[in-house]
Amino acid sequence: MRFKKENSLLFLAANFLFCCSVIFSSCGRPSPLETNIQFLGHKGSGNNNYNDVLLENTIPSVQGVLSRLDGAEIDVQMSLDGTIWIFHNSSLSNSACINSIQDTIPKMRDTEIELIRICHKNKSDRLYRLAELVNWANTTPEGFYLSLDIKVSFNAGTFALYGNKDGYLSKFADELALIFVNYKFTDKVLVEIDSKFFCNLIKNHKATKKMTTCFMRYEAMPQKIENAIKLGYDGLSCNYTDVTVTKENIEIAHRAGLKVQLWTPYYRDELRKAFAMNPDFIQTDNIYAKQALNVK
Repeated sequence: MRFKKENSLLFLAANFLFCCSVIFSSCGRPSPLETNIQFLGHKGSGNNNYNDVLLENTIPSVQGVLSRLDGAEIDVQMSLDGTIWIFHNSSLSNSACINSIQDTIPKMRDTEIELIRICHKNKSDRLYRLAELVNWANTTPEGFYLSLDIKVSFNAGTFALYGNKDGYLSKFADELALIFVNYKFTDKVLVEIDSKFFCNLIKNHKATKKMTTCFMRYEAMPQKIENAIKLGYDGLSCNYTDVTVTKENIEIAHRAGLKVQLWTPYYRDELRKAFAMNPDFIQTDNIYAKQALNVK
């Protein structure tokens, strides 16, 4: 009888300790908060200065972020052959493994671009076509949010190769429509640019009309909201550190039917600040942003 009693006491004690461990572990970190805010990896898995594993603006970088965030932001520009390439800088001089390469993608042919290797510290990779990423994304079950920052920081001489800046953007919009013609998740694609001309072209193409056009201009947010509405944009792209970017102004944008992207908080306090303003999208170089905020 004593043996059974001791066994019962041991069993009860073990169960008590187990229950306590469950209670205290659950109390240690609350369950993740559900949020409708979408988190996008800036330049894929993050700027080279923050990401020690994958090179920014590459397909592996985009693929690497999707297990933790809701999508990615990438930078795109077009070659003389009309191919849209994923790359940020206006010149290849600080990115190509061979330092003598000084060219700009819009002034180059695809055969030249295909030979280029890009490097940062001990990492190297090639340049990727946007079509490669879109074709891969089309094989995923639900797709993911993809924000395209259309790079237009080129001089007049570069645009003259296309007639002018509008010639470049017109060709760009046509090529974008060809890339996305059979894409299943176009409603999850955003375009960031300051060009009513380009956005009108996007909305006039059947393949791209569902994309969310985001007005990117360096001006105070109230003025930006007014101009976005006047110019027919779907949303705004804003630096979260801009003092005019506030929760109140984001609410005004939302009431006007505009979506809001904020970029690019990194540290937890920065992420909290951006998150508290309740935007629709947050671009970040921190692939652990959702974990840092304990959201899902």
